[in-house]
Amino acid sequence: MTEEKLQLKFDPRTIEHLGIKMYSQLPYALAELVANAYDADATEVTVMLYDNVSNDKRIIIRDNGDGMSYEEVKENFLVIGRKRRDTDSSRTNSSGRKITGKKGLGKLALFGIGKTITIETTKSGEELKTQFTMDWDSILGESSGTYYPTYKRIRKDNIEEKGTTITLYNLSRKTSFDLNATAVSLSKLFNCFDEKSFIVKIKRNDTEEINLTKELQYSGISKEFEWDIESIVKEIDDEYQYKNCLKGKILSTKKPMDQSLRGITLYVNGRLANVAGFFGVPEAGYVFSYISGWIEADFLDEFDKDLIATDRQSISWDLLEAEQLKDYLYKIIRYVARDWSKKRKEAKTTKTTTRSGVNIRDWFEHVPQEVKPKLQDLVDRISDKPELSDEDFTSVVKNVYDLIPPYTYYHYRLLHEQIRDAAEKYYKDKNYYQAFYEAMKRYKNAVKEKANISESEDRAIVSKAFGKDAVLETTANHKYRPNGQLFDIQTIENIEEGQKFLSMGAVCGGRNVVSHEEISDLKEAGLFSEKDCLDLLSLLSHLFKRLDESKKRT
Repeated sequence: MTEEKLQLKFDPRTIEHLGIKMYSQLPYALAELVANAYDADATEVTVMLYDNVSNDKRIIIRDNGDGMSYEEVKENFLVIGRKRRDTDSSRTNSSGRKITGKKGLGKLALFGIGKTITIETTKSGEELKTQFTMDWDSILGESSGTYYPTYKRIRKDNIEEKGTTITLYNLSRKTSFDLNATAVSLSKLFNCFDEKSFIVKIKRNDTEEINLTKELQYSGISKEFEWDIESIVKEIDDEYQYKNCLKGKILSTKKPMDQSLRGITLYVNGRLANVAGFFGVPEAGYVFSYISGWIEADFLDEFDKDLIATDRQSISWDLLEAEQLKDYLYKIIRYVARDWSKKRKEAKTTKTTTRSGVNIRDWFEHVPQEVKPKLQDLVDRISDKPELSDEDFTSVVKNVYDLIPPYTYYHYRLLHEQIRDAAEKYYKDKNYYQAFYEAMKRYKNAVKEKANISESEDRAIVSKAFGKDAVLETTANHKYRPNGQLFDIQTIENIEEGQKFLSMGAVCGGRNVVSHEEISDLKEAGLFSEKDCLDLLSLLSHLFKRLDESKKRT
């Protein structure tokens, strides 16, 4: 039986537009060949770049996939624009792997990087493998629209041999290959690399080798925070139909990342579907200098409409299904931006607490309620400045802390150390009346001790200790004006009497009130507030100062 010749039918202008112009960049052209191997159920793909000999520059792509029979080469591969979904509704390969190719144009990527292509392919169980060569200049020179590649059938040594090897000669690229840059660029175009089921290696001159991984494109990133898309979906209140089909990760860095790494990449069935971006969220905000990641939306391939552009650089966002997805992705990005700001503040707060010794959270909890919003806004505005170094941030926080310490009003009263010591525990517990009462007792006992009075009743103690003819003279060291003349005797007596009556008032406002009423009732009724406590503690501080300066009358 005579075999029918292989033939490629085409419009030369189509080949030129979809081959050379669409896939002129090496990573994108290689991506189509790697994708073909993936669709052919390959578990291993090796991309070999050769540039050490000027007249032997070439690229070889070898895979262990299912390969093609002679008939499949003729009926499928050499038919440009053949849509696999028209003949395969399940769109899965021999192992159930979802097919990524749809338009039948990926094969034209070959001509984007090389003018002469040799393909050798075979299926397991067949005795022969097929090898054919296509030449770019010959294809364009074929005015009939039909091109006949040169080919031959080769007997196999091992009938189980399978896979495809593609060799590209006569390369359009004149410069040497950058292995690392090519590997990183290629890694951005896929999200299906797996060390068990899909291994892709890229080599240069059989000496250098890099394994492609999902993480390769992020290898230079110093990660700070990370979000799972599945977790974010649970936090967003939205009824988007396909929200639970979304997967992926978003990560942030401590410092602004390189421009080429910013943005969220969208993948569909393991392949790039939309280049990194932020799905309509304004990118002017500095937050997006720190954000990268990927989202998998495999369900996009299940719609009747083709939502992915031919060059796989973007989604056709003007279509209804894509527009609904974009609206939901917008909410995801907004959530990440808000949560990033929150996490950054918390991280900076924790770090500042460690470095400065200022417990930020405790500080905010113990400043006056009317001060707290302004203080928190001030610290938040500072922490929102990524350009502010940790050292400068810490310095500013410590200065503000000194100006507005915890228990601000308490500290600003500059209370006598004895009054502070007696009242502080109860004041911080918001037990304001008890704070005053304990301070009053401290004062009374100090008066009793210094005046050496045997009385036990509080009012009697202070009334005997103070007054114009009492045991203690509080003005003993302050009888003279700055010019050396004595103060008027009436002035001195008024001060002495004032010490007595103020002290008696403090006693009456303490023990005598508490003896008749419950402290909780006084507090809830508003008869004794925090301000009342601070006012009376200040009075006791004044009285204690006079007590310290007093002397016994002789």
